[in-house]
Amino acid sequence: MDFKEVTVRYAEDMARVEKDIQRHFSSDVALIPAVSGYLIGGGGKRIRPLLLIVSSRLCGYTGSTRQITNSVVAEYIHAATLLHDDVVDEADTRRGSASANAKFGNEASVLVGDFLFAKSFDLMSADGDIRVIRAMSTATKCLAEGEVLQLVNTCNLEVSNEAYMDTIYRKTGALIEACCRVGAMLGGAQEERENALARYGKNIGVAFQLVDDALDYVGEAKSWGKPLGADLVDGKVTMPLIHALAAANERENTIIAEAIEQEGSASDKLGAVMPILEKRGSIIHTMDMARDYAEEAKSAIASLFPPSDHLEALHYIAEYIVSRNV
Repeated sequence: MDFKEVTVRYAEDMARVEKDIQRHFSSDVALIPAVSGYLIGGGGKRIRPLLLIVSSRLCGYTGSTRQITNSVVAEYIHAATLLHDDVVDEADTRRGSASANAKFGNEASVLVGDFLFAKSFDLMSADGDIRVIRAMSTATKCLAEGEVLQLVNTCNLEVSNEAYMDTIYRKTGALIEACCRVGAMLGGAQEERENALARYGKNIGVAFQLVDDALDYVGEAKSWGKPLGADLVDGKVTMPLIHALAAANERENTIIAEAIEQEGSASDKLGAVMPILEKRGSIIHTMDMARDYAEEAKSAIASLFPPSDHLEALHYIAEYIVSRNV
């Protein structure tokens, strides 16, 4: 089984998720479905809904509706953060097309993001499970905290490895962790298994962001869907730079500082920084970290669940996350 086979195995559930994603952002305020549909219909692997569905099946959930509803919730929360992030980052593109804020304006993007947050909690309240609401509320709070931490540390060349790992857990790992935990809840898993799936989700969430950190420097521009070097232009000190700064000499540190702090094009900044990252092995280090987190994720669930197609699917999702180039 590989990732493509995983998506085929759960295609029926995922098709229902897609249908409900479209159905639930309907509104008589025409701009809301226009912006929502533009962003959410623009592609993406739907990793969060997929993980929630697979986790629920692994834990014995046999229903036909709650895993769909809560998968839509997860995707709405994720989409809302993308709308807000692109405004904060002044992004022009996402997944190879004009970003929603570039097409509809910053005000529309922020307000429709607010609608998606509100709609996600409306769906959860109708579902009526306080444990699910608590898990997703905690994840949403973490997302906001992570984005603020990232903003606070813009151009901060002294951000520590520990502080950055905490930031990426909050901004990426927390929601993926919650998806796996909610899946376990739907299946009525015992606490030990629920916590194991949550650890799996947390670890692959962190791995996912570390891979994104690396791909911002070395991804295939056409398939990556956004300009390479966007983090440099935005002053984001991510893991490749943190590693390089710790290993670099004084001259190299000065070059990195200038690339982060001074105006310039992404290509110019990459041209200055990439030789240092290559010399210090910073991209390799970042990818190695991601692979370690993926292995931790697989280990968290390996001994607590009997062999099954669902367990195998989670293993292959973890492997896909650290082998992707987009």
